[in-house]
Amino acid sequence: MKWFNVNEVKDLNSLRSVYKKLLIKYHPDNNEEDTTAIMQEINAEYASLFQQLKNGFEQSGGYDKATDRQKQNYSWEKDRKIREMILALSKMEGLIIEICGVWIYVRGNTKQHRQGLRALGLTWNRQKECWIIHFDDYYKHGQQSMSMSYIREKYGSVFVKSAEKAMIE
Repeated sequence: MKWFNVNEVKDLNSLRSVYKKLLIKYHPDNNEEDTTAIMQEINAEYASLFQQLKNGFEQSGGYDKATDRQKQNYSWEKDRKIREMILALSKMEGLIIEICGVWIYVRGNTKQHRQGLRALGLTWNRQKECWIIHFDDYYKHGQQSMSMSYIREKYGSVFVKSAEKAMIE
């Protein structure tokens, strides 16, 4: 493996974490030189490792004992949708894209992209004052809304840069 250290990646959560770091570092919108080929290599390795980890988990005794909710955490389709959404959002200028677990929060200069964000399936959240989308069944565990600092601490947080041509000028 060229991009993923097999000793570092022991489960799907650590694989996702390493992938998000690589995404930030090598995404073509975050680099002056063209890194498309590098991202294609990273995506291919990610897909291969994901399948290995998923197959290993499903063949272990843990899969049979897991609840339906736990089994949902290992969905290739969910990861694919998140990656496609990030790529679509990163093409819009002036956005601040944050990934927390399977949720994506979009802030920044969103007013000019309002129609595009709606078309992608994002919804406006008044409490958090940002656009949101998630790729999992949502179970609210109480009446109180979780703060972003709590969400970041519990699920981790990764920021993805969007196109910044207009912001530089």
